[in-house]
Amino acid sequence: MGVDVDPKVRDETIVASDAAGVQSAVAQLSTRIAVRDIGSPLALRQRIVGDDRLLLTSFGIDTHLHVESAITGAVAIARRREGDLRTVTNGEEVDAGRPFLLRPGRAESWSREVTADILSVDLPALGAFTGHDESALHFGATHILSPELQRHWDLTIDHVTRVFDDPELLHNPLIRQAAVDAVFAATQHAFDIRSVADRPDTRAGTDAVGRATAFIDAHLADPLSVGDIARAARLSVRGLQNAFARVLDTTPAAYVRGARLAAVRAELVAAEPPQTTVADVARRWGFAHLPRFAQHYRAEFGEQPSETLRRSR
Repeated sequence: MGVDVDPKVRDETIVASDAAGVQSAVAQLSTRIAVRDIGSPLALRQRIVGDDRLLLTSFGIDTHLHVESAITGAVAIARRREGDLRTVTNGEEVDAGRPFLLRPGRAESWSREVTADILSVDLPALGAFTGHDESALHFGATHILSPELQRHWDLTIDHVTRVFDDPELLHNPLIRQAAVDAVFAATQHAFDIRSVADRPDTRAGTDAVGRATAFIDAHLADPLSVGDIARAARLSVRGLQNAFARVLDTTPAAYVRGARLAAVRAELVAAEPPQTTVADVARRWGFAHLPRFAQHYRAEFGEQPSETLRRSR
């Protein structure tokens, strides 16, 4: 069966045996790359395959090579198979003996008789996959966080390699997208990629919780969803939940319930019992299930709502 041409797909192999060919080959990995030193005799083979979201480069060279590059609009993840490799990313030397991530910025590498796989992940595509703007992404680790995550990541990369090696699968947009999405998910978890606002070591969480609670207090009588609160806090839903857990040791939903219980209590305290019922006040503040409401109220204030109403003036 024939394979339709997909303009998004890239599949090219480069073989070089001179310095100009090597320079041209490595320039395919980045628009801003420079070969600083190269040995001889030369024998380079490089295959680049993938699409506009993810490119997989299989690279091999039979001599020593020193390159410097500026990584922009993407992150690169490398997996050495054989040979000697030393790499520095933004001034930090990484252990090239296991898969490593090169953050956006300056990278430099020295290799000798090396074969490696290099994944180039498009930042806007990764941001869209995670639900964050690319400028808000934080790359928490240059190495995979645990042996279990590394096993999963290796299996995922082996799977996308098999997909990319099969022309029929490579040119099937649904299969290719599923394989690339799997790489994005495995990479996100393996290297702790998250939104800056989700980071536990910044003040952003505390400030965001302040914005969230102010929004809740101002709209307590209105329908509130976690999404509404997250947008007001300028966080993702996950970031909002993490921030509330870290700062207030609770969830956004529990905070809303507590605030509404306090509003019920204030109204019951000020009520005139003959004209006011617990059910009316509870429903006015969004509590439709009265037995569950009474349980929450007693847990919060140590008494039944009817007791609060009886003591009112």
